[in-house]
Amino acid sequence: MYPYGNYPIQQGQFDYNPYAQQELYDPNRQLSQLLQLPQWQQLERRVSQLERQNDRQQKEIDQLQRRLHRVNQRLRAVENRLHIQFTPFDGEF
Repeated sequence: MYPYGNYPIQQGQFDYNPYAQQELYDPNRQLSQLLQLPQWQQLERRVSQLERQNDRQQKEIDQLQRRLHRVNQRLRAVENRLHIQFTPFDGEF
């Protein structure tokens, strides 16, 4: 019996190669290979095209909202001047 936990350690022989696992699975290499695929490049072009289209549509929406706001302001001015209610509900067009 070995007092205080001094137990013998079995010495086994093994080869330690820190690069062996990296050769089997290298996520950086796989990712760089995926980024070179034509499908990925098509996807990038499509995403950038959709982003540009989204920006254009957002500008159009903003412009239409500003125009609608101006029309509502003019309508309220006419309503107040003529004492006529064009809007039969609470809210704006």
